[in-house]
Amino acid sequence: MLDKENLRLPGNPAKQSPTFMESSRTLMERIRVLQHQEYSLQASITKTTGPNYRKLLEEKDEEIEELKNKLEHYKEAYEALKAKNDKRNSNGDTYSQFPSNQSIKHRMAKTIKQLTREKKREAFQYFALCSFYVALILLTVHVIPLGILFALRQLK
Repeated sequence: MLDKENLRLPGNPAKQSPTFMESSRTLMERIRVLQHQEYSLQASITKTTGPNYRKLLEEKDEEIEELKNKLEHYKEAYEALKAKNDKRNSNGDTYSQFPSNQSIKHRMAKTIKQLTREKKREAFQYFALCSFYVALILLTVHVIPLGILFALRQLK
């Protein structure tokens, strides 16, 4: 930007000619006129770009709002998937595989169930063995005397 300091010629100002002083004044007037024109141009540019600027700000706000809505939608979808995954992973089989995660009551109930199952298996085995022994005894009691009788008949 031009001002008085930039318009002065180098050297002593008292020795400058009066015509130069007149030309300096006209130049200063011209500078003021140009500055006034510059300010008016800036004002007109601001006036014309103001609505466009507001429109750009509104578009930016709308895009930000859309992005926030998308983010909220993705958060909800993530939470739904996370809940589904947690539900799938929290079934009893997975939990029972890790005894340290179980309460003492749960572990005791599990132990009691295992013991009951083992005792039932043992009882079934004893029942099967007893019935086998009874059948064997009955066979021996009836077959041996029959065999002896048969052998005795043959001897006679």
